[in-house]
Amino acid sequence: MKSIHNPLLRFLYLTAIVMLFSGCNLSQNNSSMQTPQQLIAQQETMMQQAVANSGYVTPQDPNGSYTVEIRNAYGARSRIRLPLQHGVCVQDALRQSKVIEQFDNMHVKLKRRTKDPRRFLPLDVKFDAEYRRVEPLNDYALHNGDYIIVTQSSGTDISELMDGATTPLLGL
Repeated sequence: MKSIHNPLLRFLYLTAIVMLFSGCNLSQNNSSMQTPQQLIAQQETMMQQAVANSGYVTPQDPNGSYTVEIRNAYGARSRIRLPLQHGVCVQDALRQSKVIEQFDNMHVKLKRRTKDPRRFLPLDVKFDAEYRRVEPLNDYALHNGDYIIVTQSSGTDISELMDGATTPLLGL
């Protein structure tokens, strides 16, 4: 014969286990439920205290830095951030980031910061694959925050072929 208290005892036992594992503490009288905003504010203050107590300071380059983004022909991208030194030009940046050793043909673009932080001044840089150098007229001096985009080209462009084909005809 089954007792009527048996299912009730099972329910109470299960409830106690669930409360125990959920972190419910019925012994504290002053504990109250917190709103999500209070929990977020509490977490933010804890994070701010942790950052303040850690003492970590991000290293800053005295002259600033510039970034070189490398894009291969298959679409893979990588970025290198390098410290800016006095008198560094685009050719020097390509050499320091070792892009010249990686690609034979490439397109180079320089994006320079403006006063508006959302805008950049795009500057095209002509790279001569035959001599493996940037054309001297386009070898710009780098400034703090410059962003160089190097894209590998799989072969010569049609415009380069046309320029090469018309030059002997014109005698230039």
